[in-house]
Amino acid sequence: MILRTATAADAAWIDEQYAVARFLSSDLGRDVVVIAEVDGQRAGIGRLVPAGDGAFELGGMWVLDAFRGRGIARAIVEELIRRAHDATLFCIPFADLEAFYASTGFQRIGREGAPAKVQEKLAWCDREVKREVLLMKMS
Repeated sequence: MILRTATAADAAWIDEQYAVARFLSSDLGRDVVVIAEVDGQRAGIGRLVPAGDGAFELGGMWVLDAFRGRGIARAIVEELIRRAHDATLFCIPFADLEAFYASTGFQRIGREGAPAKVQEKLAWCDREVKREVLLMKMS
């Protein structure tokens, strides 16, 4: 598996995957998007979205069905954490993924503990996402 930064040539594929997942689209001019490839095939993606005041939201985690169970999501999360350097990181995972994100260093926090851009994303999730989501912060 290799992890690489998404390029403009990946934009349509990223948009397709996020449409399938029912996630917000990415802006490659703003977001840091990492793609995992296995044997030359794009297998998964994740991103860092600027949240203001030196903070990022880590999200957009998506691994294609054919590649699940191979540690790809963990590798992408770890790479995004590395790329964030010392920035404050927030994450808005589905509630059933709390243990996974906790295992990478995130801790559940109250919803009031996030910057406005993360609050906006939480509000969008409350309106649009059919599954319960949590707010987590890198400890």
